[in-house]
Amino acid sequence: MTRINRRKSRLNSTVGSSSYTSTPSRRVRREKKKVMSQSIMMIAVAFVLFFTFIFVIIPNFFNFITNFLDSSTPFQEVDDIAPQIPIISAPINATNSAQINISGFGEPESSVIFVINGSKQDKITINEDGSFEVPITLESGENKISAYSVDEAENESSTTKDYITIFDNKPPSIEIIDPEDGASFETRSKQSITIQGKTDENEIGTKVYINDRVVFPKEDGSFSYTYRLDEGENLLEVKAQDKAGNTNKIEVMYKFSF
Repeated sequence: MTRINRRKSRLNSTVGSSSYTSTPSRRVRREKKKVMSQSIMMIAVAFVLFFTFIFVIIPNFFNFITNFLDSSTPFQEVDDIAPQIPIISAPINATNSAQINISGFGEPESSVIFVINGSKQDKITINEDGSFEVPITLESGENKISAYSVDEAENESSTTKDYITIFDNKPPSIEIIDPEDGASFETRSKQSITIQGKTDENEIGTKVYINDRVVFPKEDGSFSYTYRLDEGENLLEVKAQDKAGNTNKIEVMYKFSF
């Protein structure tokens, strides 16, 4: 009887020990499952947030920035830099043509505007290589010419210096005062004669040609030239040419005999 009680006592001790050991093992497994579920849930949420950030938030942010910069805001870039001053070839001082061409260089993709006697002309687009050529219609007399550039933003350059061109298509006057046309001379002492004449007054640049020999008139338009006659008839061409290129000529004839 005592032996049987001992066996029961051992069996109960073993069973109690097994029950005590199994209970913590189930609790650990439950905790692991709970942690695993939470981890999976956090990873899923992280993926959702990541893709939302990449495919929704960032594109919308860049669209907002682009639209903001493209809109008319105080931060929009403004072109307020004036183009370079055009460089023009100096026009001739005087001409007998009512129209001249003026060429030059300026800033490409801009225009050049000429000002003639205070009146603005039409815009002329400057070529891609920077060159331009402009026909200018002149008024009778003195013409004051200048130019400036204008770019696409309507910025204007400074104006060039003023150039003066005189349009004059009136021929100068010319006359021989002494000797008179048709005069005759005899003996060697009178073989050399002094031809005296007159052209327009105060015409600087006017020249007189006597048989292609140049003579420069004085300020009052008078001139003189010594000419040696040949025996017989001497036909002389006397021509006046002003600085605009206008000419006027006459012929005189002198006789000489020994």
